[in-house]
Amino acid sequence: MVRFVPRETKFYEMFAEMSANLTQGARLMVEILHDFQDIPARVQKLKDIEHRGDDMTHTIITKLNQTFITPFDREDIHKLASSIDDVLDFLNSAGDRLVLYKIHSAPPEAEKLAELVVRQCEELHKAVKNLEKHNPVVLQHCV
Repeated sequence: MVRFVPRETKFYEMFAEMSANLTQGARLMVEILHDFQDIPARVQKLKDIEHRGDDMTHTIITKLNQTFITPFDREDIHKLASSIDDVLDFLNSAGDRLVLYKIHSAPPEAEKLAELVVRQCEELHKAVKNLEKHNPVVLQHCV
């Protein structure tokens, strides 16, 4: 049987993977700021996470361009993918600056700010995991 409408791509699953990757990057930044040991290697690990995020973003955008019917507005899918990628880019840039400027310690406020970013990423991940189910808990996580 010929399909007139292509199957829906699993955007929800891809967003869940992206948000999990983002959370992993944010947690690594907290670890780096908590213990300034072997910074170049740990920042390289952060860079690897960021590259994986870039690949995920590219995959979503490619699928978006190939999908006829999307689960929600194309602009919203693009914006969510780009926004998640932007946060990971900022984390990566912060890590690069630690190496570039040879920073060996940070004020306690920097670690607290990074911990706040982790909590935000965790809430985002919880929200994204519930998008497909149209669960009202999504809004609670957004707040």
